[in-house]
Amino acid sequence: MDTSITRAFAILAPVPENHLITGLDAIAQQLDADPPQTPPVVAYGSDAFEVFGKADQLRQQAPVQMYFYASHAKEQPLNHQVTWRATYIGHVHSRRGRYPGSALHRPASTQNDTPTWAIFWRAQDLQKLDTPLPIAYFRPLEKKTNLTARFIPEGPMLVALPSRV
Repeated sequence: MDTSITRAFAILAPVPENHLITGLDAIAQQLDADPPQTPPVVAYGSDAFEVFGKADQLRQQAPVQMYFYASHAKEQPLNHQVTWRATYIGHVHSRRGRYPGSALHRPASTQNDTPTWAIFWRAQDLQKLDTPLPIAYFRPLEKKTNLTARFIPEGPMLVALPSRV
């Protein structure tokens, strides 16, 4: 299996800001576990199984760069920005709407989520970007134009890897 990140595409997804912040706590708990869970993984629920299915087909087991629009953030600039990133490593089907893996993979803030997700996608290396990226840097895969500066993602999408990052 090739472990180098694919350059063919990336994934852009909206995730509530509090889930991203508590995702860092989930990573810390995994590293503090006895024995430590390495590499740490964070898992988020989604009903967009078609998007992640296509991602898994295109990536051919290679990790994929994933970018996040922090939805429900306390502060939102007029022109929307991507403020987080991680490495997508795959998804699993839910078990009766719940995550079938370790509870340590789920951010604490997601405990109040309605457990009706079709899949859970998993990522590693979650981090807040030092410099936010304008959403207009991103172009949907197989489209000719970039997203507009005021675009708000309503679900995960496959995008061309931005040339400015």
